[in-house]
Amino acid sequence: MKKQGYPERGELVVCKIVKLYPNSAFAKLIEYDKTGMVHVSEVASRWVRDIREFLKENQYVVCRVMYVDKESISLSIKRVRKEQANSKLNEFKRERKAEKMLELAGKSLKKSLDEAYKEIGHKLQDEFGSLTKAFEIALKNPDLFKKRVPKVWIDALTDIAKKKYIEKTYKVSAELKLMCYEPNGIDVIKDVLSHARNKDIEIRYISTPNYLIIGNGKSYKEVESMVEGTCKNIVKEIGKNNGEGNFKIIE
Repeated sequence: MKKQGYPERGELVVCKIVKLYPNSAFAKLIEYDKTGMVHVSEVASRWVRDIREFLKENQYVVCRVMYVDKESISLSIKRVRKEQANSKLNEFKRERKAEKMLELAGKSLKKSLDEAYKEIGHKLQDEFGSLTKAFEIALKNPDLFKKRVPKVWIDALTDIAKKKYIEKTYKVSAELKLMCYEPNGIDVIKDVLSHARNKDIEIRYISTPNYLIIGNGKSYKEVESMVEGTCKNIVKEIGKNNGEGNFKIIE
């Protein structure tokens, strides 16, 4: 992703180590396309005998900007806490995905990524704080988005946002066999199954004594656990009413 100008003092930046020397490392600031320097004393909180024990060329690290001018950028690795580094890297990954979305939107208008940045990308960063936030607003608050984005880009950006931000759902099914030996056994089974249904659980009749339980949700493990729990509860309730049952997860 691309940001204009220079980073601010104290800002966290994602860097790629490009050159190592005994007393320093040179790093490319990915977001700003500029080069900074990490002095050996800013690599780790303990004494560094050999900088290569801590850093390797082509390694990605999160640095804190210590000093900035047009001639040099001074960086520190040791002044970034682990949780800050993880948070910054996650933000960086999200912004890279958003940049790819900007590129796709630009292609639909026959624009290169550089052209897309010049025409709208940097404006989105200024207006919304990041490309990621801009695409989220395009999806969740289109009126606000339309007020700040040139008309020629609105459809291209919102279309990409809709395609990319559709939440993935998972489906898990189970085969369920139920038998009830009471005179009104069928009614007992129907009653138990009706209480098991909800917005995330679908129950289908296949043929006596077979039923299909289908669960839907945003997490596969959660859906699987929900379906398994539902089947166990059904079998338990049938058992209380002079019946029996078993189930098997099939997908």
